[in-house]
Amino acid sequence: MPLNPIFNKLLETDFHSLYSKLSIKQLREYYMKSWDDFKGDVVEVGSVENITVKTSKRDTPIRIYNPETDGIHPVFIWVHGGGFVLGSIEVYDSICRKITNKVNCTVISIDYGLSPEHKFPEPVEECYQVVKWISDNAEELNIQPDKIAIGGDSVGGTITAVVTQLARERKEFSIAYQVEVNAMFDLLGETKPLSRVENAKGYRLQTEDNNEFFVPNYLNDLSEAKNPMASPLLAKNFEGLPDACIITSEYDPLRDEGEHYAKNLSDAGADVCLKRYDGIIHGFFNMQRTLPEARDALDLVCTKLKEAFRL
Repeated sequence: MPLNPIFNKLLETDFHSLYSKLSIKQLREYYMKSWDDFKGDVVEVGSVENITVKTSKRDTPIRIYNPETDGIHPVFIWVHGGGFVLGSIEVYDSICRKITNKVNCTVISIDYGLSPEHKFPEPVEECYQVVKWISDNAEELNIQPDKIAIGGDSVGGTITAVVTQLARERKEFSIAYQVEVNAMFDLLGETKPLSRVENAKGYRLQTEDNNEFFVPNYLNDLSEAKNPMASPLLAKNFEGLPDACIITSEYDPLRDEGEHYAKNLSDAGADVCLKRYDGIIHGFFNMQRTLPEARDALDLVCTKLKEAFRL
């Protein structure tokens, strides 16, 4: 279907030029402010706590959102987007609060180290170690260790997929469910996704920017893009991975690799909910105030989490 006209004003901005004109620090400041007109309202939850988890990579800030109800709750771990270079837990604060209330679960958001300061595989290993810490400290956190789900938007979904694969291989904790929204599963398009050509320019995230800015800032060498810890779609085995909710967008360069990943999971026996939002661009999930499709996607994620948690 045609591009939703609600994006017309947003796409008047030449995002491509920003990556050459602004410093990393300036880009991060711009990115933070760019969501202010789109993010949903900040709703109250039972409690919010900011703490630090010591990992082998760095001291990692996390934010814990607890529901208002008493008892031991399932936990949904959130990994923010931003191309490995941008973003923070602040950008998705309103999303995490809504999930806490809608699902009645604890939500924990990870403020992992950004690139190029923290290059591959540091962010993946850091997030893995935080999830392990959450599992190991389930009693103190008042959460159910057998009901741990993880999800993320954009590269947060990339990290999510890698963490679920590592959890299967290392067997140090189990993941009950995974959520990937507009995720990058194949960093440099090794599988030749058609959407990277069809949606290469004009829809905020551009294939050129991904290949020439985001991925090179993340990887030490472009050859690392073939490593499944960087590109989870390139894994050889998809059996034994948790059920999933995977969301794609029609006008996203990353659309086809998301749907390819969903097929691989489904073929390997996972129960996969795949939904494509037509007329929509990359990054829509955080446009809760302005976009009905974003609110629908959030409701879908919450519904699937409740089913996974048997709530």
